[in-house]
Parts: sequence; C-alpha cells; structure tokens
Amino acid sequence: MMCRMRLICYGISFHETTLSEREPMVFTASQQRHILRAIHREPQIHEGLALCTCNRTELYLYTEAAVDTEAFVRRLIAELNPKGLDVWRHHHYIYEGIAAVEHLFRVAAGLDSQMLGENQILRQVKDAYSASIEEGTSRFFLHRLLHCTFRAAKSVRTRTDINTGAVSISAAAVELAAEQVHLPGATVILVGAGENAALAATHLVKRGIGQLQVISRTLDSAAELCARLKTGRPHTLEALPELAGRADLILCSTASEKPVLTAADYAYLFSQRTEPVVIVDIAVPRDVDPELAQIDGVRLFNIEDLDRQVQTNLQRRGAQIPEAERLIADHVQRYHQWLDSLNIKDVVSELVRTYRALARSEVQRYGGQFDPAQREVLERFAVSLVKKVLHGPICYLKQSAQDERVWDQLQAAELIRKMLLETERKGRS
Repeated sequence: MMCRMRLICYGISFHETTLSEREPMVFTASQQRHILRAIHREPQIHEGLALCTCNRTELYLYTEAAVDTEAFVRRLIAELNPKGLDVWRHHHYIYEGIAAVEHLFRVAAGLDSQMLGENQILRQVKDAYSASIEEGTSRFFLHRLLHCTFRAAKSVRTRTDINTGAVSISAAAVELAAEQVHLPGATVILVGAGENAALAATHLVKRGIGQLQVISRTLDSAAELCARLKTGRPHTLEALPELAGRADLILCSTASEKPVLTAADYAYLFSQRTEPVVIVDIAVPRDVDPELAQIDGVRLFNIEDLDRQVQTNLQRRGAQIPEAERLIADHVQRYHQWLDSLNIKDVVSELVRTYRALARSEVQRYGGQFDPAQREVLERFAVSLVKKVLHGPICYLKQSAQDERVWDQLQAAELIRKMLLETERKGRS
C-alpha cells in the first residue's frame, strides 16, 4: 500500500499582500484554537496546524488524497472574519506534498521571513505545534513533520551565519526608531506586553533609554514585563492619554483587534506638541490609526516601513542563502525517504529479502561442518525458520493495509521496519 495521506498548505504572506490586506486574516490565539477545533471535528481532515504571525497565516492539513479541503478553509475564514475572504480569493497560495514540507522547513529556518534568518519564527512554529497537540490535531504525520522541521531549522542556524546579527521585527523597529529619536535618555512608552513588545523593550533598554513606561490591558502583565526588564513603570491603557503627551517615542505592539491610538482621541493632543512624537506600530492589526500620520506633531511608522532594514539584511546575508538552501534540501530528502519507507509492500519485500539473505549467510557460515545431505536439511530449516519468524509481522502488515485507520497502517509499517530491519542492520555493522 502506498501512503494515501496528502499534506497541503494554504496561506497568505507578506510576499503577496500589503499590511492592510493581511489584517483581516490575522487571527487571535482564541481564533487559532477555533480553527484547530474545527479541524478536529472535520472527519475528512486527519491532522492540522495553524500558523498565524504578523507576516503570514498558514494552515497545514493532512487529508487522504482525494479530499478537497479548500471549501473547508473558505468556510473557516467566513466564520472568523468575512472581510478576509476577498483577500484569500485573490492572494492565497497552495503547496502540496513535498513542496509543502520544503516550504515549512524554509519558514521555520527563517529563509522565508521578512527579516531573513530571524529567530522569532521558529518559536512561533513551536507554539503552533504545541497548540495543535493540546487540541488533538497533531498525530502520526505532524509529529514526525514538526520534529523534522525543528531539526532542519536548527541545522541552518548552527551551520550557517544566516542569523548572525539577524534582527526580528522588534529589533528592526528599534533600529528605525533610533534613526528618528536620540534614544539615550529618551522617554519611551511601550504599549503592549507580549512577545514582540518584550523583545523591543530589551533592545530599547540596551540603548540606554531614560524612562520606560509599560502599558498593557492589565496592570499585572505590565508589571511582569517591568520585573523581567528590571526597569520601567507599569500602567493600564487608561494612563496612555496622560503619558503620551510627554513621550519622545511610542512603540505599539498589542493583540488588540481595534486601534489603541485613534485620531479622534489623540489628534488634538499630538498637534499641541512643540516637538514631534515618533510612533512605531509593529502590531497587526495596526494599533495606531493611520490618520494620525497627517498630524504635524506625529511621525508614524508601521511594519511596511521596515522594508529598508529588510533589504539591508538580505544583502548582508545573501551569501549564506545557497548553503542554507542546500541544508533544507537535504532534510527534505530525508523526510521523503521516511515517507517512502512507509510503503507496506516495500517493507514486506525488504523483510523477506533481508532475512532470506541472513539465512543464506548463516548456512554458509556453519554449513562446512555438515555433509551434503545434512547441509541440504540445514538450508531447508533456515528457509522454513525465516518464513515462520516473518509470518506474524507480514500478516499484521497486510491486514493493516486493508484497515481504514491510516495511522494503524503506517505505524505498523514504521514499527516493524524499526524492529526487524534497522535492528538487523545495526547488528551487521
């Protein structure tokens, strides 16, 4: 039996879309859980992973070969945000089979990132995998695929300089801010206390900023980040209007679905400033109303303004790409070989071939101690013993090949291959 399972990846990313186009397709953590639960309920989809970052939204689905999953994906998008359907229709991409494997390996290694070689994406892939385990959508295939993905990403990062000096979106945001504001001694407001915000704060503190005001939806989360940084004062969002008028830099990175700084609430405040405030918005969806950029007292930047840093990184790290791609290709080939090893007919043939050869080898080894008649009996005994030893495993494999439970078939093939073939090879080496 050939493996009937098919891996398919649906996605949109910064390659095909603008920031405003992607925003309806950026899903919150609870929405990602909704996606995974929908996958779990769908009988024709056996496994699934949802990867949602500020630069990409991707679904990796394992189904049987003939299943059409695109209607399922469209239905999910319509449930979560109908505005995303138009973006999806015009900009989504599809990878299937080994092409999807290669794409995931490249994503996790940072080769498909806006910031080439950035490390944050690997953590995001690991988080997506953890969520899929918790929701029961990662099983036989995704377990193997994701562990191979992590090995491929580690290989690229340790055997090349692709991430030497690499910057995340957060670090690039601080670089951009440093071009606009003299950071040493500056008064900075950080809106948000999540992963991106924490990374940005770390870079800001290293640059010797003066005052750091950390604002979050809850005081506890702001206080926790201040404790980790060993500096800063925690506040809730209610304090933002009062603090914003005195800040040199405001860096926004929340998970809010609506703008935190709106033109209606802040246009007058910022227009009264004697010195402009620099606002860097790295949230998706955006935390800052784009209309604020029209105010004389505001210099507003968002993720798309980081493109200059992206191009610099690409030029600096371009020499590392060929070796990184070679390593990815090697790991893709290993994964492909593993898939091939799950072909039950091939496992049966290899079992018979390997153990008959082993029997002949043992007969030759000891046959010299017997006369011709006894040697013939020994040969028949060896062949008969091999048949009897392999009868149970082969029957189990053939029976599982008729089973509709795909994981039973494939786990049987992998288990027997490991027990009887790999162990035997190690014994000979």
